[in-house]
Amino acid sequence: MTPTAGQRVLVCVVAYKAEQHLCDVFERIPLGLFNRRDVHFLVSDDASDDSGPYRLARWLEEHQIENVSIIQTGANQGYGGNQKIGYRAAIDGGFDCVILLHGDGQYAPELLPDLIEKWEATHADVILGSRMHSLESARRGGMPAYKRLGNRVLTTFQNAVIGWSLSEYHTGYRLYSTAFLQSVPFETNTNDFHFDTEILLQAAYVGAKVEEVPIPTHYGNEVCRVPGLKYAWNVIRATLQYKLHRMGMLCSLKLRRLSPERYRDKTELLYSSHRQALDIVARARPQKLLDIGCGPGHVAARCEELGARVTGVDLHTPPAERLTKFCRADLEHDPLPCDAWQYDVVLLLDVIEHLANPEEFLLALRQGQRPGASVGNAPLVVISTPNVAFIAVRLNLLFGRFNYAERGILDITHKRLFTRGSLLQLLDECGYRVERCQPVGVPFEAVLGGRAGRWLGALANAAARLLPKLFAFQFIVECRPHPGARQLLENAVVLHRLRAASDAASESVDLQEESAGTELP
Repeated sequence: MTPTAGQRVLVCVVAYKAEQHLCDVFERIPLGLFNRRDVHFLVSDDASDDSGPYRLARWLEEHQIENVSIIQTGANQGYGGNQKIGYRAAIDGGFDCVILLHGDGQYAPELLPDLIEKWEATHADVILGSRMHSLESARRGGMPAYKRLGNRVLTTFQNAVIGWSLSEYHTGYRLYSTAFLQSVPFETNTNDFHFDTEILLQAAYVGAKVEEVPIPTHYGNEVCRVPGLKYAWNVIRATLQYKLHRMGMLCSLKLRRLSPERYRDKTELLYSSHRQALDIVARARPQKLLDIGCGPGHVAARCEELGARVTGVDLHTPPAERLTKFCRADLEHDPLPCDAWQYDVVLLLDVIEHLANPEEFLLALRQGQRPGASVGNAPLVVISTPNVAFIAVRLNLLFGRFNYAERGILDITHKRLFTRGSLLQLLDECGYRVERCQPVGVPFEAVLGGRAGRWLGALANAAARLLPKLFAFQFIVECRPHPGARQLLENAVVLHRLRAASDAASESVDLQEESAGTELP
């Protein structure tokens, strides 16, 4: 099988001290893949001190094979670092996919057409050549018993954590589409052997399409350079970090901002701040509602269902059907395009912690009333923000840890964080009258889902109400702005207008002229 016309395939052969095997590997490659314009081989030798690359170059000349490039790194990059070079070459060279092949002959080069055929049929982002589709096959191929056991244990663990059902995560025979490689920061991954695990975790995070192809197992006289126990520990640690990142408990640069939708719909979660904000809106029954920082418009859509005409404000445009009107603005730099006093309810859900200067923003919101508008009915402003004094943050600090995450209290995009006291002080100093401050527990449903998530959410919410400063994950505040001095001045009733000095002087002159022109009897 050869690639479809127009599809370009790069086969990246990673090699390190593979002098005894490189030429044999190329002798086993199907002849139909040589000297093709749509297939190219890149041999990346990782600063070996043997003559393997030079022997291969002579072999290629003898066989008149021209679609092969050989490079040698100036310093050893490690197994993962060597792969990065090949994948960068595939992207920059305009290839459609890249196949990883080991230069020591452990993986059958005869099966390259099978991987290409699978890719042509499925258009998968990742294709893995699995040796563990059959334990008997792995045993017949010479895989040691301890490796079969370790492979199966690690794969079972990773399937449970990630939610996949792969037969093997630890194969070195792989195909990646370059479109997938461009969508993940693979160059931030380790240069060590668990690079293969980290790139699969990135694939899981972005929802990549992954397929498997059964391959035979071969263990010969090649040198295994993988330190077993260290490798297993690194795989377990990377997988747990992936899970913690998904739960919002830490932030890994390898996974940051890869989620297709950063702001998920939490309006159905019983104990989330968004659900409680909707309860407040239902009680207030507003006709006009301003949703500042509306994001994808999940809350706005539910407010529309409650009968409010919603105006959303955000940097990114949500789907049009979710709200009545949308105004685009950068809340950090642009003036607010709407007058909050023209609305019955204003939502500021998870907004102020993203601002470098929330004081100026709240003052502008309060004082932004248009001239001539009534100051009698101040809008109800609903604000939610994380509690930086939450018990988990306190315990982490106790043990010297302060880990940012992709979401949650220590969301890496947060610029200002508040306790209950500092939040209420902020609102008071900015001229807002607080009517209610409600604690919100940890929204376990967002992490666990199902009955367990609801029960844990109920317990967390009860604990937050009992000891809000310690167990509140967020606070949600209902408040109303006091009118500013300019607003009061513009709307004041004029009972008597004081004349300016120039007006009084002008009237005096007129009186003198009138007196001079009158004859006395």
